[in-house]
Amino acid sequence: MSKRRSFVLAALGAVAALILVLVVALPFALTHRTDLPLERVYGDAAVSVVSRVLGGDATNPVANDARALSTGRAAYTGSCAVCHGAKGDGRGAFGRTTYPDATDFTSDAAKSKTDAQLFWIVKNGLGFTAMPAFGTQYKDDEIWATVAYIRALQRGTASALAVPEPTLAQLAAADPAVSRQTRGAAIYFALGCHLCHGPEGDAPGDLSIRGRIETEIVRRGSDRGMPAYGTNLISDAELADLEVYLLRFAAVPSSPD
Repeated sequence: MSKRRSFVLAALGAVAALILVLVVALPFALTHRTDLPLERVYGDAAVSVVSRVLGGDATNPVANDARALSTGRAAYTGSCAVCHGAKGDGRGAFGRTTYPDATDFTSDAAKSKTDAQLFWIVKNGLGFTAMPAFGTQYKDDEIWATVAYIRALQRGTASALAVPEPTLAQLAAADPAVSRQTRGAAIYFALGCHLCHGPEGDAPGDLSIRGRIETEIVRRGSDRGMPAYGTNLISDAELADLEVYLLRFAAVPSSPD
């Protein structure tokens, strides 16, 4: 009887502990913004172990391809710099506002990760962090190119692009309730198109889309860093509205480097 009683008490204790975790620990984990003792060390170790085990030991097929850096720079500028910063130092617009904050790619911890680990993290994302998965938007070779560009940032040999920021007037004109053009503008900014191409397609160099509008590239992506957006991300009707906005500056020549 004593053994059975001990078993029952242990089971009740386990249930009580589980309830305590669900009621107290998980809500706390979602709201706390300050590291607990060794929390950062444990988190970094967990990421390293998982990415090493699941990432394998593949080598970057475009590590020494100078042309891949252009693709990687475009993808990084539009999808990564907003958090990790144009220089890869983790000081992007939202880099310090998330918890945990955005990784500083110039840190020793980031430099110590293999290309395969970085590839796996970019492709699959990380749960309970602000790091999303890009596997459905970028092809594998584009993710490898992004990893190559991150390595260039770490070496200090990468040249970041200064993409114009939207003005308050441009953002105010993005109203889904006024017209197809303003609805298209709202879609353009909501999808983050301006992060690569500028508020009116006026980004420098190859990221400028003035004078060369082709909306089908939104669906298929390209090998120069343009992610693919399926109907789960932008519907055909939204794509049509987006085209109306893009046509607003389609006749304006591309901006120079």
